[in-house]
Amino acid sequence: MKNNSVTPALVVLVVDVALGVAFVLLPPVVMSFLTLLKDVFGVLILPFTFLFGLAGWSSDMSSLDSVMCGLTPSMLRHPFRAIIAAAFIAVGGLCSVLACGSPRAAHVERIIAPLLTIAAIGLMGVEVGVILLPALLLQLSALRYPEMDFFSRNK
Repeated sequence: MKNNSVTPALVVLVVDVALGVAFVLLPPVVMSFLTLLKDVFGVLILPFTFLFGLAGWSSDMSSLDSVMCGLTPSMLRHPFRAIIAAAFIAVGGLCSVLACGSPRAAHVERIIAPLLTIAAIGLMGVEVGVILLPALLLQLSALRYPEMDFFSRNK
């Protein structure tokens, strides 16, 4: 039996998985861009820094340093961990969507989806876990209700 309807729970699941991937991958990208910006400005400002140092002024781009120090949680030190966690989240979401497409089959996908989401939460920490909590709850409830149609009267 094939399920062709798109349920609100499936839409919430897909949106939450997309947000989870964005929240995992965006901080390393922003931090690498800021590091590149700091290096470029450091080279461009080097002659003026030397002249200002001779004049007695000292400024070593403290504003950019404060921005970078404010944006560095512990997960930004491990970009490969973030990439692996984003892959786990995306594959878990894909397994959920595929399992919802054929509710009477796809038992393996239905079991693997929450396991991959839990693995991603374990890799990235509590912050990502809070974001992925709705997706995890929907994936766990899909074990009991494979159609993910929680609002219909025909159960």
